[in-house]
Amino acid sequence: MRPSHRTLIGVLTFLAMPAALAAQKLTPGTWTGTITPPDGPALEATFDVRMAGDTTKITLNAGGRAMETSDVKVEAKQVLFAFAPGGTSVKCTLLLRDDKSYSGDCLDAQGGKGVIMMKPPKP
Repeated sequence: MRPSHRTLIGVLTFLAMPAALAAQKLTPGTWTGTITPPDGPALEATFDVRMAGDTTKITLNAGGRAMETSDVKVEAKQVLFAFAPGGTSVKCTLLLRDDKSYSGDCLDAQGGKGVIMMKPPKP
C-alpha cells in the first residue's frame, strides 16, 4: 500500500471516530428514581432500560402503572423522550448530572410540569 493511501485511510478513520462516539447509550437494566407529577407528591419509580437493535427503549414504572416511552433520544448530555399517561402527551428532557444520573422536567400540552430523576443500575 502506498504511503498516500495509508495517510488517506488514517484521516478517514480519524474523521469517522467522532460520529461513532456521538452514538450515546444508556446502561441497560433497571434504573431507580422518582417521578413527580404536576401538583403531586414524588413517586418512587423504576425505569427499565433496554436496547432493541440501535433503539433505546424505556418503560416507566410508578404508582402501580407501567408506561412505555416513545421518541427516545440519548445525546451526550441529555435524554429526551415522551410518554402518554391517560392519553395526554408528556415530553421530557433529562440532563446528565455529575453522578451519571439524569434529572429534568417533563411538560404536558396544558403547561403542567413534572420532574423525573433516574439513577443508573448498580454494577
